[in-house]
Amino acid sequence: MAGAWLLIRVVSFDLEGTLVDMTFSDMVWNEGLPRLYALKVGLSLDEAKRVVSSEYERVGEDHVEWYDICYWFKRLGLPGNPRDLITSYAGLVRPFPDALTVLERLSRYFRLIMVTNSNRLFVEVLAQPLIRYFIHVFSTTSDFGLLKRNPEAYRRVCKVIGVAPSEMVHIGDRVQDDFESPRRAGVNAYLLDRQNTCKGVPAEFRVGSLQEFAKILLETETF
Repeated sequence: MAGAWLLIRVVSFDLEGTLVDMTFSDMVWNEGLPRLYALKVGLSLDEAKRVVSSEYERVGEDHVEWYDICYWFKRLGLPGNPRDLITSYAGLVRPFPDALTVLERLSRYFRLIMVTNSNRLFVEVLAQPLIRYFIHVFSTTSDFGLLKRNPEAYRRVCKVIGVAPSEMVHIGDRVQDDFESPRRAGVNAYLLDRQNTCKGVPAEFRVGSLQEFAKILLETETF
């Protein structure tokens, strides 16, 4: 195992649920967007939330459009600029307590990148508190028109940054997107399981915190 880690050149992080919590996105999608819809069609906020939620379900998160707020503005006929809605909630971006410390430490020894399904407009706000640690931030939906559950997304990431898949390790909190898919692309991967609820991934590839992940990397890396 130690010998394998000597080949790692790039550490890749998921964004939402891994580096930042879901507060910001929940408010944009489940409060801000329905509020605009309520004002447009004259519904109560609760009624608008039910309509918008139903529309989300009709499209489904298996489709790239689900992540594209510009698509939803057009689909729902909303007035205004999607960027204005997103930036109005910027104060709710909350990095996890372990994120900054781990990024600071790992950036001394590895090139760090971010790989997320989140649309580029979201990433511009969500990644801002952390952006200084990263050499590249990928929105797979905006950059490639692909979801992370498609291994080709990770292959394209590796091609852009000029590394073999075996030279990268990825961590995120979703089994299919952040563990199974990168591994099928040849990328090393760990699942971040903060609540210790996922039993479908071998224990050796699950970590309960970013600190635990960093410890694995740094204990087996030589400097």
